Amino acid sequence: MGRGAPLGPCLLRTLLLLALCPAAGSTWMAARSPSPRVRRGPALTGGCLCSWLGIAAAGGPEKPGCASPPLSRRQQDLCEQKPELVPAIREGARLGLQECRSQFRHERWDCRSELGSNIPTPCCVGTKETAFISAVTAAGLVHSVTRSCSAGNMTECSCDVTLRHGGSATEGWHWGGCSDDIHYGMAFSRKFLDVKGKPLVLTAHIDGLHCNSKISSKLMSVDCRCHGVSGSCAVKTCWKTMSSFEKVGRFLKDKYENSIQISDRLKKKLRRKEKSQRKIPIGKEDLLYVNKSPNYCVEDQKLGIPGTQGRECNRTSQGPDGCNLLCCGRGYNTHVVRHVERCECKFVWCCYVRCRRCETMTDVHTCK
Repeated sequence: MGRGAPLGPCLLRTLLLLALCPAAGSTWMAARSPSPRVRRGPALTGGCLCSWLGIAAAGGPEKPGCASPPLSRRQQDLCEQKPELVPAIREGARLGLQECRSQFRHERWDCRSELGSNIPTPCCVGTKETAFISAVTAAGLVHSVTRSCSAGNMTECSCDVTLRHGGSATEGWHWGGCSDDIHYGMAFSRKFLDVKGKPLVLTAHIDGLHCNSKISSKLMSVDCRCHGVSGSCAVKTCWKTMSSFEKVGRFLKDKYENSIQISDRLKKKLRRKEKSQRKIPIGKEDLLYVNKSPNYCVEDQKLGIPGTQGRECNRTSQGPDGCNLLCCGRGYNTHVVRHVERCECKFVWCCYVRCRRCETMTDVHTCK
């Protein structure tokens, strides 16, 4: 069983530095681009904080990928110093991208690129999609490295030994087992993503982050095991573990849907783009972006946007997967798909299974 538990004082500061601030850093870099349109910035060649995601498709067991082009020189050096962490780094990138695609699978932007690249196209254009990608992949890196430590894959980290003692005798439980050491996961991820010394949009966000137990509970949970005669659960041994990454993804998706556009002319503090809203304070865990999103409805080869033509939609849904929204008002085509499968199977003595061959006809709707 498990229940949400706060991480302890100020761990949120480091977590959101990793999860939210790289996103803001990407938007800042994009904002410096001279183009008046959707600005890609210098990021595709190395300025983009999420360019490291290419490691998810690089190398293999015999080729760890330390010299892969997606990594900066500093990241390559760190990779060579700690080759045992390369699988965790790759898994963190894969985990973040997979969760991104899961959260957006029914929307116009589905976190995919028609270019065949492992990095989604909007990763470097400073939009709220940029912010989400950076946040979810940074969180994926923390999650993967932390789990790698608990699994014993690292010599310099293991379980969180600070929880070996203590508990509540009156409530009949004590700390034990192997608690995930999220401290090391966040420290390594912060170093790998190299967020130190970034511009104002990062540093202002870092300095004021609050220790919010509601957010912390999204990242860690407490599992317990009962001890006692006949399952009486007289005593419980408990340990902290990372929450499912899907839970983290849902939390960040909510932040995406309430993200804030900020001005690209920053001086001493962050401020909202809309003048009428500038008196509304920016929350310490808000997701920030600079540029408006491009039109994901139609194909744009220059931006690598595939459009929604041919995407399957739900005719009866009023949500983002509904044909009205997903097809952007262009309408949809309907065709019938025939499914053939085995059904009504019975075991016949002796010894085989006899099944009927069943056919079903299903209407499939795709965007024009």
